[in-house]
Amino acid sequence: MTPTIRPMQVEDLPAVYRLGTRSYELTDKPYNFWSVREVAHHVEVAPNLCFVAVADGDVVGFALGEPSYEILEDTGHLEWIAVAPEYRQSGLALKLIEAVVDELRSLGRRVVVADVSSANEASRELFRRAGFEEGISVTFFTRRLR
Repeated sequence: MTPTIRPMQVEDLPAVYRLGTRSYELTDKPYNFWSVREVAHHVEVAPNLCFVAVADGDVVGFALGEPSYEILEDTGHLEWIAVAPEYRQSGLALKLIEAVVDELRSLGRRVVVADVSSANEASRELFRRAGFEEGISVTFFTRRLR
């Protein structure tokens, strides 16, 4: 069945959380902030920027956005996106991105920011195909302590 995209509902929260847990390398930044609280925050603060893709009653993809990025009021944030492995390479992620971008445009945002791990070449290519350009990069330095 072809997935349909619709606004996320509170009832979708467990499925979205589980899909994110399976999709993200939770030890990588920025993915290590993935939590039930993070998903609930998006649904509570910006429900109009939360979308799910559903096939046969199951959540097979999602995108979660924020109406602003840090202090930049004219800039929206597409913060989280994931698609179940069996639906990848189908164009579903691009449709989810466009759902968030369209809503941000309707809110008057002029720019959309997405955080993508520099090691995640598949996601970097996805965002290039969606019309995003790579911008300033931040490298997280870590030091292990005993």
